[in-house]
Amino acid sequence: MPVYNLYMGCSVPANYPNYEAATIKVAEAFDMQLEYMDGVACCGSPNLRAIDYMGWLTVNARTLAIAEKNGHDIVTPCNGCFASLKDVYHFLKHDDAYRKKVNAVLKKESLEFKGTITPRHFVEALYTDIGVEEIKKKIVKPLDGVGIAIHYGCHVLRPVDVTEFKPEYLDALVEVTGASVIEYPLWKQCCGATVLPVNESLAIRLARDKLKSMKEYGAVFITVVCPACGNQLDLQQLGLKESYGEEYNLPVILYPQILGLALGMNEEEVGLSMNRVPADPILNHLTS
Repeated sequence: MPVYNLYMGCSVPANYPNYEAATIKVAEAFDMQLEYMDGVACCGSPNLRAIDYMGWLTVNARTLAIAEKNGHDIVTPCNGCFASLKDVYHFLKHDDAYRKKVNAVLKKESLEFKGTITPRHFVEALYTDIGVEEIKKKIVKPLDGVGIAIHYGCHVLRPVDVTEFKPEYLDALVEVTGASVIEYPLWKQCCGATVLPVNESLAIRLARDKLKSMKEYGAVFITVVCPACGNQLDLQQLGLKESYGEEYNLPVILYPQILGLALGMNEEEVGLSMNRVPADPILNHLTS
Protein backbone atom coordinates (compact mmCIF):
# COMPACT_ATOMS: atom_id res chain seq x y z
CA MET A 1 0.00 0.00 0.00
CA PRO A 2 1.64 3.27 -1.09
CA VAL A 3 1.50 5.99 1.56
CA TYR A 4 1.49 9.71 0.79
CA ASN A 5 1.36 13.02 2.60
CA LEU A 6 -1.84 14.69 1.37
CA TYR A 7 -1.61 18.44 0.86
CA MET A 8 -5.16 19.47 0.06
CA GLY A 9 -4.46 23.21 -0.06
CA CYS A 10 -7.05 25.92 0.59
CA SER A 11 -9.29 26.04 -2.46
CA VAL A 12 -10.31 22.40 -2.64
CA PRO A 13 -11.66 21.95 0.92
CA ALA A 14 -13.14 25.46 0.98
CA ASN A 15 -14.88 25.42 -2.40
CA TYR A 16 -14.75 21.92 -3.89
CA PRO A 17 -15.79 19.25 -1.40
CA ASN A 18 -16.75 17.16 -4.45
CA TYR A 19 -13.11 17.14 -5.59
CA GLU A 20 -11.89 16.20 -2.14
CA ALA A 21 -14.48 13.43 -1.74
CA ALA A 22 -13.83 11.95 -5.18
CA THR A 23 -10.06 12.05 -4.68
CA ILE A 24 -10.32 10.22 -1.35
CA LYS A 25 -12.73 7.61 -2.75
CA VAL A 26 -10.53 6.91 -5.78
CA ALA A 27 -7.44 6.61 -3.59
CA GLU A 28 -9.23 4.10 -1.37
CA ALA A 29 -10.17 2.03 -4.42
CA PHE A 30 -6.48 1.52 -5.18
CA ASP A 31 -5.23 1.21 -1.60
CA MET A 32 -3.45 4.54 -1.79
CA GLN A 33 -3.12 5.75 1.79
CA LEU A 34 -3.48 9.54 1.86
CA GLU A 35 -2.51 11.04 5.20
CA TYR A 36 -3.71 14.58 5.79
CA MET A 37 -0.83 16.84 6.83
CA ASP A 38 -1.05 18.70 10.13
CA GLY A 39 0.22 22.21 10.70
CA VAL A 40 0.71 23.21 7.06
CA ALA A 41 -0.14 26.63 5.62
CA CYS A 42 -1.44 27.99 2.32
CA CYS A 43 1.00 27.66 -0.61
CA GLY A 44 0.42 31.30 -1.56
CA SER A 45 -0.26 30.59 -5.23
CA PRO A 46 -0.08 32.80 -7.18
CA ASN A 47 -0.12 36.08 -5.23
CA LEU A 48 2.45 35.56 -2.46
CA ARG A 49 5.22 34.81 -4.92
CA ALA A 50 4.67 38.20 -6.58
CA ILE A 51 4.76 40.26 -3.39
CA ASP A 52 7.07 38.31 -1.04
CA TYR A 53 9.37 35.88 -2.81
CA MET A 54 11.27 34.85 0.31
CA GLY A 55 8.01 34.33 2.17
CA TRP A 56 6.69 32.17 -0.66
CA LEU A 57 9.87 30.08 -0.67
CA THR A 58 9.77 29.64 3.08
CA VAL A 59 6.13 28.68 3.49
CA ASN A 60 6.39 26.01 0.77
CA ALA A 61 9.76 24.76 1.98
CA ARG A 62 8.16 24.40 5.42
CA THR A 63 5.40 22.19 3.94
CA LEU A 64 8.01 20.09 2.15
CA ALA A 65 10.08 19.82 5.32
CA ILE A 66 7.05 18.58 7.27
CA ALA A 67 6.47 15.96 4.55
CA GLU A 68 10.13 14.93 4.80
CA LYS A 69 9.76 14.56 8.54
CA ASN A 70 6.75 12.29 7.93
CA GLY A 71 8.79 10.26 5.46
CA HIS A 72 6.47 10.11 2.44
CA ASP A 73 6.09 11.87 -0.89
CA ILE A 74 3.58 14.70 -0.90
CA VAL A 75 0.59 14.63 -3.28
CA THR A 76 -1.94 17.34 -4.02
CA PRO A 77 -5.03 17.52 -6.26
CA CYS A 78 -4.50 21.25 -6.92
CA ASN A 79 -2.45 22.58 -9.84
CA GLY A 80 -1.58 25.80 -8.01
CA CYS A 81 -0.34 23.96 -4.95
CA PHE A 82 1.54 21.49 -7.13
CA ALA A 83 3.24 24.32 -9.01
CA SER A 84 4.30 26.14 -5.84
CA LEU A 85 5.62 23.03 -4.13
CA LYS A 86 7.36 21.71 -7.22
CA ASP A 87 8.87 25.08 -8.12
CA VAL A 88 10.23 25.65 -4.62
CA TYR A 89 11.51 22.07 -4.44
CA HIS A 90 13.34 22.48 -7.75
CA PHE A 91 14.72 25.93 -6.93
CA LEU A 92 16.03 25.07 -3.47
CA LYS A 93 17.58 21.82 -4.71
CA HIS A 94 19.70 23.91 -7.09
CA ASP A 95 20.38 27.07 -5.08
CA ASP A 96 22.57 26.56 -2.03
CA ALA A 97 22.42 30.20 -0.90
CA TYR A 98 18.63 30.41 -0.78
CA ARG A 99 18.37 26.95 0.76
CA LYS A 100 20.57 28.11 3.64
CA LYS A 101 18.46 31.26 4.09
CA VAL A 102 15.23 29.30 4.14
CA ASN A 103 16.56 26.63 6.48
CA ALA A 104 17.76 29.32 8.89
CA VAL A 105 14.10 30.32 9.26
CA LEU A 106 12.82 26.75 9.41
CA LYS A 107 15.34 25.89 12.12
CA LYS A 108 13.20 27.86 14.58
CA GLU A 109 10.61 25.07 14.25
CA SER A 110 13.22 22.29 14.19
CA LEU A 111 12.54 21.79 10.48
CA GLU A 112 14.91 21.55 7.54
CA PHE A 113 14.39 21.32 3.80
CA LYS A 114 16.64 18.57 2.42
CA GLY A 115 14.89 17.69 -0.83
CA THR A 116 14.47 14.03 0.08
CA ILE A 117 10.81 13.69 -0.92
CA THR A 118 9.09 14.68 -4.16
CA PRO A 119 5.95 16.84 -4.48
CA ARG A 120 3.55 15.29 -6.99
CA HIS A 121 0.10 15.82 -8.46
CA PHE A 122 -2.43 13.20 -7.40
CA VAL A 123 -3.15 12.16 -11.00
CA GLU A 124 0.58 11.74 -11.63
CA ALA A 125 0.76 9.35 -8.67
CA LEU A 126 -2.22 7.45 -10.10
CA TYR A 127 -0.47 7.10 -13.45
CA THR A 128 3.03 6.24 -12.24
CA ASP A 129 2.41 4.34 -8.99
CA ILE A 130 -0.84 2.50 -9.74
CA GLY A 131 -0.62 2.38 -13.52
CA VAL A 132 -3.15 2.29 -16.32
CA GLU A 133 -3.27 -1.50 -16.50
CA GLU A 134 -4.13 -1.85 -12.80
CA ILE A 135 -6.75 0.87 -13.08
CA LYS A 136 -8.27 -0.87 -16.11
CA LYS A 137 -8.80 -4.05 -14.08
CA LYS A 138 -11.17 -2.20 -11.75
CA ILE A 139 -13.27 -0.39 -14.36
CA VAL A 140 -16.80 -1.82 -14.12
CA LYS A 141 -18.84 0.94 -15.78
CA PRO A 142 -16.76 2.25 -18.68
CA LEU A 143 -17.86 5.27 -20.64
CA ASP A 144 -19.19 4.65 -24.13
CA GLY A 145 -16.49 6.55 -26.01
CA VAL A 146 -18.02 9.96 -25.29
CA GLY A 147 -15.77 12.86 -26.27
CA ILE A 148 -14.01 14.59 -23.37
CA ALA A 149 -11.77 17.62 -23.81
CA ILE A 150 -8.96 17.84 -21.27
CA HIS A 151 -7.90 21.16 -19.85
CA TYR A 152 -4.57 20.29 -18.25
CA GLY A 153 -3.91 23.72 -16.75
CA CYS A 154 -0.85 25.94 -17.04
CA HIS A 155 0.72 25.00 -13.74
CA VAL A 156 1.19 21.30 -14.48
CA LEU A 157 2.51 21.86 -18.00
CA ARG A 158 4.98 24.71 -17.57
CA PRO A 159 7.91 24.82 -17.14
CA VAL A 160 8.28 21.18 -18.11
CA ASP A 161 11.77 20.80 -16.65
CA VAL A 162 10.33 21.75 -13.26
CA THR A 163 6.90 20.09 -13.29
CA GLU A 164 8.04 16.89 -15.04
CA PHE A 165 4.37 16.32 -15.86
CA LYS A 166 3.45 14.94 -19.27
CA PRO A 167 0.02 15.54 -20.88
CA GLU A 168 0.08 11.88 -21.89
CA TYR A 169 -0.48 10.95 -18.24
CA LEU A 170 -3.91 12.50 -18.19
CA ASP A 171 -4.72 11.38 -21.74
CA ALA A 172 -4.19 7.75 -20.74
CA LEU A 173 -6.12 8.16 -17.48
CA VAL A 174 -9.13 9.56 -19.34
CA GLU A 175 -8.99 6.89 -22.04
CA VAL A 176 -8.87 4.06 -19.50
CA THR A 177 -12.36 5.13 -18.33
CA GLY A 178 -13.67 4.37 -21.84
CA ALA A 179 -13.91 8.00 -22.94
CA SER A 180 -12.41 9.46 -26.11
CA VAL A 181 -9.94 12.31 -25.68
CA ILE A 182 -10.90 15.22 -27.94
CA GLU A 183 -7.95 16.98 -29.54
CA TYR A 184 -8.50 20.72 -30.00
CA PRO A 185 -6.15 23.53 -31.10
CA LEU A 186 -6.20 25.59 -27.92
CA TRP A 187 -5.31 22.78 -25.51
CA LYS A 188 -2.27 24.66 -24.20
CA GLN A 189 -4.05 27.99 -23.79
CA CYS A 190 -4.69 29.37 -20.31
CA CYS A 191 -8.31 29.33 -19.15
CA GLY A 192 -7.94 32.82 -17.72
CA ALA A 193 -8.49 31.93 -14.06
CA THR A 194 -5.45 33.76 -12.65
CA VAL A 195 -6.06 36.71 -14.99
CA LEU A 196 -9.58 37.29 -13.68
CA PRO A 197 -8.69 39.50 -10.68
CA VAL A 198 -6.62 41.93 -12.79
CA ASN A 199 -8.20 41.87 -16.25
CA GLU A 200 -11.73 40.50 -16.27
CA SER A 201 -12.39 41.10 -19.98
CA LEU A 202 -9.24 39.23 -20.99
CA ALA A 203 -10.05 36.37 -18.61
CA ILE A 204 -13.53 36.03 -20.12
CA ARG A 205 -12.12 36.08 -23.67
CA LEU A 206 -9.60 33.37 -22.84
CA ALA A 207 -12.31 31.13 -21.39
CA ARG A 208 -14.64 31.88 -24.31
CA ASP A 209 -11.99 31.02 -26.90
CA LYS A 210 -11.16 27.82 -25.07
CA LEU A 211 -14.78 26.71 -24.76
CA LYS A 212 -15.43 27.46 -28.44
CA SER A 213 -12.39 25.42 -29.48
CA MET A 214 -13.51 22.46 -27.36
CA LYS A 215 -17.09 22.59 -28.62
CA GLU A 216 -16.14 22.97 -32.28
CA TYR A 217 -13.94 19.89 -32.15
CA GLY A 218 -16.62 17.67 -30.66
CA ALA A 219 -16.30 17.77 -26.90
CA VAL A 220 -19.34 16.75 -24.87
CA PHE A 221 -17.66 17.18 -21.50
CA ILE A 222 -14.56 18.87 -20.10
CA THR A 223 -12.30 17.39 -17.47
CA VAL A 224 -9.86 19.27 -15.27
CA VAL A 225 -7.49 18.53 -12.38
CA CYS A 226 -7.39 22.06 -11.00
CA PRO A 227 -10.04 23.77 -8.83
CA ALA A 228 -9.28 27.26 -10.23
CA CYS A 229 -9.48 26.07 -13.83
CA GLY A 230 -12.66 24.14 -13.08
CA ASN A 231 -14.23 27.18 -11.49
CA GLN A 232 -13.29 29.43 -14.43
CA LEU A 233 -14.57 27.13 -17.17
CA ASP A 234 -17.70 26.33 -15.17
CA LEU A 235 -18.54 29.88 -14.08
CA GLN A 236 -17.81 31.61 -17.38
CA GLN A 237 -20.30 29.37 -19.18
CA LEU A 238 -23.01 30.90 -17.02
CA GLY A 239 -21.70 34.41 -17.66
CA LEU A 240 -21.37 33.92 -21.42
CA LYS A 241 -24.95 32.71 -21.58
CA GLU A 242 -26.12 35.87 -19.83
CA SER A 243 -23.83 38.36 -21.62
CA TYR A 244 -23.53 36.90 -25.12
CA GLY A 245 -26.48 34.55 -25.38
CA GLU A 246 -24.00 31.73 -26.02
CA GLU A 247 -24.73 28.31 -24.59
CA TYR A 248 -21.89 25.81 -24.53
CA ASN A 249 -23.47 23.22 -22.24
CA LEU A 250 -20.11 21.63 -21.51
CA PRO A 251 -20.20 20.17 -18.00
CA VAL A 252 -16.81 20.49 -16.30
CA ILE A 253 -16.05 17.28 -14.48
CA LEU A 254 -13.09 16.78 -12.17
CA TYR A 255 -11.04 13.79 -13.26
CA PRO A 256 -11.49 11.75 -10.04
CA GLN A 257 -15.25 12.12 -10.53
CA ILE A 258 -15.05 10.49 -13.97
CA LEU A 259 -12.77 7.72 -12.77
CA GLY A 260 -14.91 7.16 -9.68
CA LEU A 261 -18.04 6.69 -11.80
CA ALA A 262 -16.22 4.25 -14.10
CA LEU A 263 -15.14 2.33 -10.99
CA GLY A 264 -18.80 1.90 -10.05
CA MET A 265 -19.23 4.69 -7.51
CA ASN A 266 -22.54 6.54 -7.50
CA GLU A 267 -23.04 10.23 -8.25
CA GLU A 268 -23.34 11.16 -4.59
CA GLU A 269 -20.06 9.50 -3.69
CA VAL A 270 -18.21 11.61 -6.25
CA GLY A 271 -20.23 14.78 -5.55
CA LEU A 272 -21.63 15.15 -9.05
CA SER A 273 -24.56 17.27 -7.86
CA MET A 274 -22.18 20.02 -6.69
CA ASN A 275 -21.03 20.94 -10.21
CA ARG A 276 -22.39 24.31 -11.42
CA VAL A 277 -23.12 23.29 -15.01
CA PRO A 278 -25.17 20.12 -14.39
CA ALA A 279 -22.84 17.16 -14.84
CA ASP A 280 -25.34 14.35 -14.42
CA PRO A 281 -25.58 13.77 -18.23
CA ILE A 282 -22.30 11.86 -17.86
CA LEU A 283 -24.33 9.10 -16.21
CA ASN A 284 -26.08 8.43 -19.54
CA HIS A 285 -22.73 7.47 -21.04
CA LEU A 286 -21.87 4.80 -18.50
CA THR A 287 -22.19 1.21 -19.70
CA SER A 288 -22.90 -1.66 -17.34
